[in-house]
Amino acid sequence: MSALGTGATLCEGRYRLDEVVGRGGMAVVWRAVDLQLERDVAIKMISDVLAGDPRFVARFEREARLAAALSHPNLVKVFDYSVEDARPFLVMEYVPGGTLAEARGRALDVSSLARGLLDAVAHIHAAGIVHRDIKPANVLLGPDGSPRLTDFGIARGEETSSLTQTGQVLGTLRYLAPEVASGEPATPRSDLYALGVLLGELGGEQAEPVARLLPRLAATDPADRPQSAVEALAELDPTRLLARTEALPATEALPADDEHGRRSEPGPLEPERSAPVAAAPRSRQFALRKWQAIAAAAVLVAVLALVIAAASGGGNQSKPAVTTTGLHAAPAGAPVDQQLDRLERIVRAAHRKR
Repeated sequence: MSALGTGATLCEGRYRLDEVVGRGGMAVVWRAVDLQLERDVAIKMISDVLAGDPRFVARFEREARLAAALSHPNLVKVFDYSVEDARPFLVMEYVPGGTLAEARGRALDVSSLARGLLDAVAHIHAAGIVHRDIKPANVLLGPDGSPRLTDFGIARGEETSSLTQTGQVLGTLRYLAPEVASGEPATPRSDLYALGVLLGELGGEQAEPVARLLPRLAATDPADRPQSAVEALAELDPTRLLARTEALPATEALPADDEHGRRSEPGPLEPERSAPVAAAPRSRQFALRKWQAIAAAAVLVAVLALVIAAASGGGNQSKPAVTTTGLHAAPAGAPVDQQLDRLERIVRAAHRKR
């Protein structure tokens, strides 16, 4: 592999590397320019050591595809994935405000950060992704101070085991849920734990709903945490929750990685407390349509009877009452067309007897 430096280009000259803006045990992040579209981008390139691990590269590519399929204002957009000189890399949205880790000590709007990050986490959970590594270094800040979550679901095990600097290892473990630290698989609630710890470290003045929610997010027992990011978001901003439930499909199951790092296919999931009301079962929908049709048929027959009566000079009260012996309504469970036919025959028989 050839060395990369400022001014180097990738993808046959499309991207020009300008400066390193982040570095970790897994990758180096460059601020770069997309010369074709004339815009700033961020390019995250796997370290040379990990670039030689086929398993890591395959997982990096898979997660890149998942990230590129997501679209949310509080998620960093992924534009492209490619390989240059055996180095896989991602081309992402460039967010100029730096990371939340670099913003320590600044006055931050914790309530706004909480709402934005919970909304982003709810979005990726609904897509079947568990972040696994929510921490200040993975939260970028836009020019307006809004958060952008990045690096979700990428090489959880490899990244943790590859970090060699003590500060980096502790920085990751600080946000690791107790149950995950003890060997249990990561879940949506372990993401909530990390988010609770992260927001709790920001300090400063917090609105009362946020102050009540943060201890529950960071509860040691997963059962004491909110059931989902959607539920937690509802406590802070019901209006944003309403917008989400109107725009998003029903939440699907969150696939978990097995011992080999492979992700299982989504399966059915119990509806969340705040999820949209599920559609009625198919059998019930059929029953409703059937009885609505029967009611409509009865109305049509009644109209037919009025038309027949009007044509025969109905309203003559001197005629004896009509009896309809031998004709009975079809059973309630009979097909709609059979009941309609039987009702029409009853009406016509009554007309002939006048």
